[in-house]
Amino acid sequence: MRLLRRNLFMTYAVYAASLASGLAITPIVVHALGTTAYGLWAFIGAVTVYLGLLDFGVGPSIIRFGAVQRGRRTPEETSELASVGLVLYGAIGLLSVAAGAGLAWLVPVILDLPDDLVWPARAATLLVVAGIAARFPLGLFGNLLVAQQRYDVVNLGNLLSIFLYTGLVVAIFRGDGGIVLLSSLALAATIFRLAFPLAWLRRELPSLRIGRELVTRARLRELIAFSWNNFLVHIASKIVFSTDVIVVGVLLGAQAAAFYAIPAKLFQLAFQVGVAGTNLLFPAFAELEGAGETGRQRAFLLTGLRGGMCVMLLFALPLVLVPDLFIRAWIGEGFGPSTWVMVLLGFTLLLHQPGQVLSQYLIARGQNEKLAHVVLAAAGANVALSIVLAETVGLWGVALSTLVTDVVAMAVLVPRLVLRSAGLAARELAWALLRPVLPAVPPALLLLVVVARLYDPDTLASLVPLGVAWVAVFAPAAWLIGLSGRERSGLLRELARFRRPADVTPEAA
Repeated sequence: MRLLRRNLFMTYAVYAASLASGLAITPIVVHALGTTAYGLWAFIGAVTVYLGLLDFGVGPSIIRFGAVQRGRRTPEETSELASVGLVLYGAIGLLSVAAGAGLAWLVPVILDLPDDLVWPARAATLLVVAGIAARFPLGLFGNLLVAQQRYDVVNLGNLLSIFLYTGLVVAIFRGDGGIVLLSSLALAATIFRLAFPLAWLRRELPSLRIGRELVTRARLRELIAFSWNNFLVHIASKIVFSTDVIVVGVLLGAQAAAFYAIPAKLFQLAFQVGVAGTNLLFPAFAELEGAGETGRQRAFLLTGLRGGMCVMLLFALPLVLVPDLFIRAWIGEGFGPSTWVMVLLGFTLLLHQPGQVLSQYLIARGQNEKLAHVVLAAAGANVALSIVLAETVGLWGVALSTLVTDVVAMAVLVPRLVLRSAGLAARELAWALLRPVLPAVPPALLLLVVVARLYDPDTLASLVPLGVAWVAVFAPAAWLIGLSGRERSGLLRELARFRRPADVTPEAA
């Protein structure tokens, strides 16, 4: 993999900053806005995420094709790809503005808000939509850099934008201006994040040129055909991350949406951190596909599954075993209904992380059609079951629906597709997923069940010693037991290199 050390460092720096930012500013926002207004803010965030679906899968397709072209050493095709992508994204950006205007009018109607929140809700929704619309044309260039495995550049922009948003919220947000001011701060940070990588584009792709003459019908058809299945996968992903809060808000009200939004926020943060490293595999998978090196693809796949599961266990087990302590220390008293939601979503993390790696492998190999059918069917089942369980058992039933459908999709159906594509034995895949669990269970039971309950922390500061102890015990055990000897030596060799791009071929035990 190219620039592994630099990319890993910047990727985890971004997600560490995102986690710290979420922990720092969420209590500020919750207490400044109040429960109802915060529920509205969470609802706007969840429902506007669906405008990202207007990407139609073009973004992942540009990354995939750009990486394949790098493997083939055909930079002229990358200029054609960029030209076609910019045309598509320009049209999508205009479409997203129109759709967002209609959504802004509907949000207060859907939630049946009090009069004093109607127009702030519409204005805030429009500002969030503006950030999403800007992401389409500007995001093209970030995708081109990711295809070259320059995550470090893209993530530097992400890191600086997180600092900008967090600093603005801490410095000036006290509830005055409400969600309109909050969404304005988010828009400013978004524009900065999208524009930052442009300075590196010419340096990384010196022969890149964009022109109307490079936009051909054949290239348009190729990109759209591949993007369609990525679009379906993208829909399924957004449903998993966003529909739960919407279902809760519509059926159970804004206050219930706030109770669900707290564990959902932790779920998203933990998932993002857990897949941060393994997301680097996607352009590597695609580049190896272009070079015809399928054996190395399989090696990367097994290492990615083991390493990703180690990281996810580190974050998910505390959320499963001590959710009440964590929520109380973070937000305060009064969020008891969030506890069982967090437990169920924590278990879901342990299924969704390896499912993400397997999905990236299939997309990079150009086998995303069957994947799209599986994950979209699972997402539809998730929505239907969420509605039924919300009406019958209440708040935690919505989280149970997410867990049940993830078991079927990510633990059964998607692995079957990968086994056929990779030529792996089922036991190889199962061992890659289960091996990291062995060093996780004993210290988790000791520290997160026995010690945590005796210690009973009630602030984030008092949680820190417990977290440090958990990392100190689990991380060395996961490194020594969760990974094979060849994987450890291969990763150490690669991480020792900083400036010289190089390849590493981790091998399965």
